[in-house]
Amino acid sequence: MNTGIPHATFDETTPVLIVGGSLVGLSTALFLRWRGIPSLVVERHPAPARLPRARAINPRTMELFRALDLESTIRAASSPISGNNEILRVESLAGREIERLVEGGADDLKAASPTSWGSIDQDQLEVILLTRLQSMGADIRFNTELLSLEQDEQGVFALIRERASGNTQQVRANYLVGADGNHSTVRDALGFSRLGPGTISHATNIIFEADLGEVLRGRRIMLCYISNPLLPDGQGFLMPIDNKRRWMFSSSLHPERGERREDLTDECCIEQIRIAVGVPDLEIKILPAYPWDTVKVGMWELTALYAEQYQRGRVFLAGDAAHAILPTGALGASTGIQDAFNLAWKMALILKGQAAPSLLASYEEERCPVGKLMVKQTMQRFFYRTGSGSSSLIDDASLIFGYRYQRGAIVAELDSAEAPLAQHPSTLSGEPGTRAPHIVLQRARERLSTIDLFGRNFVLLAGEEGTPWMTAAGTVANRLGIALDVWQIGPEGLCDVEGRWYTTYGVSTTGTTLVRPDGFVAWRSSELREQPEQVLLDVLTRILGK
Repeated sequence: MNTGIPHATFDETTPVLIVGGSLVGLSTALFLRWRGIPSLVVERHPAPARLPRARAINPRTMELFRALDLESTIRAASSPISGNNEILRVESLAGREIERLVEGGADDLKAASPTSWGSIDQDQLEVILLTRLQSMGADIRFNTELLSLEQDEQGVFALIRERASGNTQQVRANYLVGADGNHSTVRDALGFSRLGPGTISHATNIIFEADLGEVLRGRRIMLCYISNPLLPDGQGFLMPIDNKRRWMFSSSLHPERGERREDLTDECCIEQIRIAVGVPDLEIKILPAYPWDTVKVGMWELTALYAEQYQRGRVFLAGDAAHAILPTGALGASTGIQDAFNLAWKMALILKGQAAPSLLASYEEERCPVGKLMVKQTMQRFFYRTGSGSSSLIDDASLIFGYRYQRGAIVAELDSAEAPLAQHPSTLSGEPGTRAPHIVLQRARERLSTIDLFGRNFVLLAGEEGTPWMTAAGTVANRLGIALDVWQIGPEGLCDVEGRWYTTYGVSTTGTTLVRPDGFVAWRSSELREQPEQVLLDVLTRILGK
């Protein structure tokens, strides 16, 4: 998208312009601000959404928010359906159960992390992020859209418009992040194509109130898939919103056949809901799906697509703009938030002059294969839930904690190229490119996890005889001008409560592990090596591109 914006004239500047102020855009802004980097967020909608959309974030993503001291805030705003755990496929809610769905394995994820699933509705999580950002003085502009952008070697030039007044501004940014969803303006401007199954279907969003207590029969339903020939395409979907009277119902809609949400009257919606519930005379009140929309019925696309490029020059994609993930498995929002964290720590180091711009090439190298994997696995879960095809599922633990970066900002070991993209975390042993494992530690009388050591800076963990590595770390950090936290695992440092650190991280008492700010292992040495200072300098210089 090149409009010839005069580079010498602009109304304002910002280190990072974030297009999209939903969950991923707000997360990107927060992760940057936490690292001391301001940004400008523009969101075309007039206000945050008021539908739950995502209903949970996975434990790996909770680890990231835990680093920002947001875990307790998020748990205090838990979803009304946080105690619901049943996923069903039925003929109707009152009728025959076809199947109780169990997917992704029944692993106890407690062994892999100090935290757990965050059962919070997306609209509530966005409020938390927005409130925290506003308290930090962030610049977030709703009802504002991107009109055009271009870039050169020095920066990005964007034209934005405030939709209510029509006023436009020219913004210069060092970097631009497109977190503007499935129909990304930024992605279109870059000309990036996408691969994958495409749009599976269009579906209605119908919010309604009704008393379903009798037909629930005590079941704590999280999701209910309806297979009934009387519904459009024989499929429907019910989800509780407040666990009382408010529900969401979805069924197929075919714009290609001229079907429009505007034509769905209350009477039509009520008829479909009564079929799905299985009560012909059920009293139902239809509510507006979106507060800013004059049409009561919303519409959304079930899309499974992934971009093969996440970056061009100084412009990046994150979240649904990069990978449109089906809402089956609570992987979409979490994957997007993890994109944001990966990108933010790298941008912050570069903007502070602590790393070379080449570090950002590792964002696409690392996150693109993960996005593709999540698109494919949520497609498999869709087949399983709807009974519309055969499925091959990777277990939840492997998808959440066991994916690896096969290349990028790591010093890979010789056999890493042959390793699978995702494997069960219990089979990992601290290899570079994998998430650093959770180990219970003790400091004085305080219990903590290795995970609690990560998030802000690079971290060097040394064995109880690894003092030379610790000494080298201080010297190298000063030379490179970076923050490097150093911890010793052993009697003189952090006590390994369960005696598992050496085997779990794959090092000896003289060895060391270097962990990135995002909690992924960057490099390790199983034992002490000659000239540890030079070794560590070479490793960090390679990773930072300096």
